[in-house]
Amino acid sequence: MNLSRRSMLHAGAGAALLGLSAPLAAQSANDPTPLVPRPPRLRVQGAEQPVRLRSVRIDTEIAARTALTRIEFEFVNPNPRVLEGELEFPLLEGQTVVGMAMEIDGALREAVPVEKARGEQVFEDVTRTRIDPALLSATQGGNHKLRVYPLPAQGRKRVVIRHAQALEPRGGSLHWRLPLDFGERLEQLVVALRVEGAGAAPRASARGQPLPGFERRGNGHAFDWSQQDVAALPLLELELDTPREPAVASGRRDGRAYVLAQLPVAVQRRPRPLPRSVALVWDASGSGAERDHGREFALLDAYFAAAGDIDVRLVLLRDAAEPVQRFRVEGGRWDGLRRALEATVYDGATNLGALPALPGVGEWLLFSDGLANYGGTERPATPVPVYTVSAALRSDPARLRGLAERSGGRHLDLLALRPEEARARLLERSTRLLRLSSNAATRLVADSPWPDDGWLTVAGELSEAQGRLRIALEHPDGAREDLELPLAAGDGALAPLAWARLQIAALQADAALNRAEIRRLSQAFSIVGPETSLLILDRPEDYVRHDIPAPPELAQAVAALRVQAQQRLAAGRSAQLEQVVRAFAAKQQWWEREFPQERRKRAPRDEAESALELHDAVPGRPPAAPAPLRSMAPLMRESQALAAGAAAPAARQAKSAAGPAQAAERNVIRLQPAVPNAAWARRLRAARPEQLYRVYLDERPGQLRSTAFFLDAAQLLFERGQHELALRVLSNLAEMELENRHVLRILAQRLLQAGQPKLAVPLLERVRELAPHEPQSHRDLGLALAADGQTQAAIDALHEVAQQPWPRFPEIELIALAELNAIAAAAGARVDTSRIDRRLLRNLPLDLRVVLAWDSDNTDIDLWVTDPDGDAAHYARPLTHQGGRMSRDATGGYGPEEFSLRRARPGRYRVEAQFYGHTQQVVSSATTISLWLSTGFGTPHQRDQRITLRLAEPKERVFVGEFEVGVG
Repeated sequence: MNLSRRSMLHAGAGAALLGLSAPLAAQSANDPTPLVPRPPRLRVQGAEQPVRLRSVRIDTEIAARTALTRIEFEFVNPNPRVLEGELEFPLLEGQTVVGMAMEIDGALREAVPVEKARGEQVFEDVTRTRIDPALLSATQGGNHKLRVYPLPAQGRKRVVIRHAQALEPRGGSLHWRLPLDFGERLEQLVVALRVEGAGAAPRASARGQPLPGFERRGNGHAFDWSQQDVAALPLLELELDTPREPAVASGRRDGRAYVLAQLPVAVQRRPRPLPRSVALVWDASGSGAERDHGREFALLDAYFAAAGDIDVRLVLLRDAAEPVQRFRVEGGRWDGLRRALEATVYDGATNLGALPALPGVGEWLLFSDGLANYGGTERPATPVPVYTVSAALRSDPARLRGLAERSGGRHLDLLALRPEEARARLLERSTRLLRLSSNAATRLVADSPWPDDGWLTVAGELSEAQGRLRIALEHPDGAREDLELPLAAGDGALAPLAWARLQIAALQADAALNRAEIRRLSQAFSIVGPETSLLILDRPEDYVRHDIPAPPELAQAVAALRVQAQQRLAAGRSAQLEQVVRAFAAKQQWWEREFPQERRKRAPRDEAESALELHDAVPGRPPAAPAPLRSMAPLMRESQALAAGAAAPAARQAKSAAGPAQAAERNVIRLQPAVPNAAWARRLRAARPEQLYRVYLDERPGQLRSTAFFLDAAQLLFERGQHELALRVLSNLAEMELENRHVLRILAQRLLQAGQPKLAVPLLERVRELAPHEPQSHRDLGLALAADGQTQAAIDALHEVAQQPWPRFPEIELIALAELNAIAAAAGARVDTSRIDRRLLRNLPLDLRVVLAWDSDNTDIDLWVTDPDGDAAHYARPLTHQGGRMSRDATGGYGPEEFSLRRARPGRYRVEAQFYGHTQQVVSSATTISLWLSTGFGTPHQRDQRITLRLAEPKERVFVGEFEVGVG
């Protein structure tokens, strides 16, 4: 396991970066050895010392060509303060995490499986209360992230990770590999390997050098090895002879029995006829540059040499598919096509759903990492075979394998196969599995339909103590062969895990349709995957409060507490609805009030000068730098007086409802675009329109981790009319950080600003999957759905915000209700609102509305709107003289904050945003804000404009734009 560590001070005390993922090793096309990640490089910032990995103990059990490995890490924190630790590590192909434990009060506490998004929510909630949690999650491409809190001051902590894997067949033997380079010198390394089954002794090596041999022990062999003061060992490898005999293992889990069988198969091969026309789909997204193109070109050399004369339709695929290019290959020569591929510009996201229909081709060759991160659904099933080819260290093999096998094609991983193996799988037919059946087992699954290495692995759930497994094979000449193997129940840990892993792998071929079943299996077998994480909590009440299954040692205490919690929950749901109803009724009273329309006699104090002092005086605000506080009593008394008084009669609503619609016709919104001052930004602005994209490509390699770079470059391209290139540049944000919901939100908001709701909706659907516990996830999606014309789905998403409490985000229910009612009013009878409490259904049209949101959690941004008289609405003055209403101050992150004005007097209204500060654990260079400005909100004449800006420094206050309200 190759670890990259990042340790952060908890609760905003600062940050010390202990390590970042390092570049991965390159490899030539002629090297047949599968790639292994390079070790991380440690880096320290500030005065903090790095958390040190003191010792590692590895215990591995191998049986029936499957390995179960337990790795125990001991970490030491030399600092005088508590730290939160974050470890990022990739697993090798075929390795799956199946368990985790963490030391609490001197004993190891086992993790429990939870839904992935739920695990993130609980971890973040619990760390705010400084209680011990640990969370292990999978991202894309085999990467995993472990978050641990707390690492005690000048103390130690043990963490255990368990993973299972199938042994790799290579060169006539089986191989087990484990990277041992943990990035630093260890005080102690202990390795214990156990191999069950008779036969020749396995062979172990490290650094390519043989290690002391195995000794015979029981029905197998054992290897024990320990070292003190260990420097980096890049790889521990075990080689076993492959007996040509079937192997069967069985075991029980949760009252059910499972069987795992490996059978030798006599594989036959013969060349397959190639088509006269082929579609070559080349993933030209930004991540495509990281693929090993040397291996890809070598495979194409072999393919075209075998094809001879063939027509090729080339499709470059990024955020969109480029127009088809046609090439003619004659006598195996593909020089023109190769030059076109070598000249490919790699930029943008990966949208597999953008693949066009290509009638007339005999098969597809898709070269991609499979990390689809943009657009909607994947490419539908094709009428011809699709051969998927991956040559990337980060990839989604399950997606690529499913796409290929559903069509009758095959998936080739060029980093795991020797060149001759890859050529054979592409150019030959081989023996394949037709059918599995048994009189003693159900839910049978195989690791692959093609036993290319001469072995077939099958697992199933035993329904009888004894029976037989039947395998039907088809050889390339059409001949059929039937094999049988006796099955019997036994006791072991590997068979149940192997069955679950194979089932999940098969389901992941169509993960979108099988999500629920993948989640059920992952949680039942504690397997970390795209739907499931492993979570450890400290106290019984934490498991109850977050409705998390308890580990065995806490089960009794948690059960008793859960009964009490269920009673409180039922009462809480009813209380939440009534609270929202009361708040919405109060907002209606504000809307019905007749506020003064004459000019304010007394000018307000200079709010800009006293903003920070007022800010600190508001309850719940974190203090700013010490400063003498000025009295805010006059302002607060005035706001209270404006809000007081009896509501206007209901009839008054009808009299003035037309006001916003009429005002919208004469109102104008002007936005102030940001002008970044970085050197690359000045160079981009100075470029001629025809050179702008080329200059962007020249600057891109040095800005790959900068959201600002892609946002600003896209903005310039939009301004100069190059919309397709602007969207391509913008889509790079989808590839920047896998499953980073903050970056995905920024991208989606900018796409909505560009009038591209169809592209924004899938991104926000993914955000909701990652963070359903945040109300912004539902609100953002609802607004995007509305912009895309999916009105009913939009109302349902916005209603979700109003149904449950969000204590960190005050008044977000009212903001979502305003949007829900405006959408419902515009849709009329075309939407169903019967599920919504009738007391929450009332449209409140407005002359002017501004909504501010941002991308950083635990961050405080303030919205300011100043009317033509200089009267400003903000956190300390929530109600202005003419009735401008500011929502409650959102200090905990994301917002939103809303300014509403039912009747706007003529003149200019100035909109500003102020970055007050944050309490993030990881300091960000900037916070990205999104503002939505509307006139005639909730009327048929509603007009909207959106803008995305960045606030880089605390206390920074920027001018966003203005409304100009005309005279009617």
